[in-house]
Amino acid sequence: MSTVFSCRDFARSPQRAIPKLGQLLKRGSFCLFLGAGASSGFGLPGWKELIARILDKDDDPEFLKELSQRSVRDLDLLLDDIDDGSPAFYEHVHKALYKDVSPNLSDQLSQSRLLLAIAALMTGAHRGRINSVITFNYDDLLEQYLKMLGLTVCRRLRPDQLSTRADAEINYVHGNLPQDLVLSALSPTSLVLSRKSYIRRGAQVDKGWSARVENVLYSKLGLFVGLSGDDDSMLGTLTRAREQIHRDEDYIGYWILTPDAFARNSKRVAETGVCPIPLEIPDIPTFLFKTCQAAAR
Repeated sequence: MSTVFSCRDFARSPQRAIPKLGQLLKRGSFCLFLGAGASSGFGLPGWKELIARILDKDDDPEFLKELSQRSVRDLDLLLDDIDDGSPAFYEHVHKALYKDVSPNLSDQLSQSRLLLAIAALMTGAHRGRINSVITFNYDDLLEQYLKMLGLTVCRRLRPDQLSTRADAEINYVHGNLPQDLVLSALSPTSLVLSRKSYIRRGAQVDKGWSARVENVLYSKLGLFVGLSGDDDSMLGTLTRAREQIHRDEDYIGYWILTPDAFARNSKRVAETGVCPIPLEIPDIPTFLFKTCQAAAR
């Protein structure tokens, strides 16, 4: 099946993509990929601010200015000396992650248009829905939200963990630090956070989560929300999948990018076979709602 419009057309007018995405949602053809942007607005820090908090330097303006000029790879290296995989390290990261997050999120979660839009993608029946999520976030806000709606969730923390019957499945690729932390449930390699933890994960390119993500794209198209496209390892996984996939669809996925991220990474994203779509942050929930409405029609 070929699309009427190209990536260039969608870049000029993102609304043109809605009928196509609605059609794919109706067919059940999507797997949802989520990044930090999906949980924004709840007090969770951005990646660079999280690094500064973990290093106890989030009140140092000079250090924060220096961080803004570093690459993702350089930021990861800053944590190598303190990432010992110990419960104390995980607890420290947890405090940094949830430092400004309310202990009672019920009211706040219900007022998030983006989380509501993501939940809408996942709760259709006859219309079609997305029942599998691959998240690169450590937090469990989406899981909390789905449970607040009365949905059951299968949380997968390892690529070889069995799926269970549930309304939605959430795969935590980089590890999970739930707001209600239970340290005993964490293994020494639970979090992919420092550079050495990335290397440890990258050494298993043909198995584990990298293979899981790649294999998902053999049977589903990716819908990417809240990810900037700065992660080279993610783009590498998509490139490997694109080289193995031979079907009539024009793309192996669709990636919603903020204008800044689009200007920075749209070319690299397109080279992986994924179609980038630029949207301002306030426009993303409406775009997703209209996609659900298009699927229903």
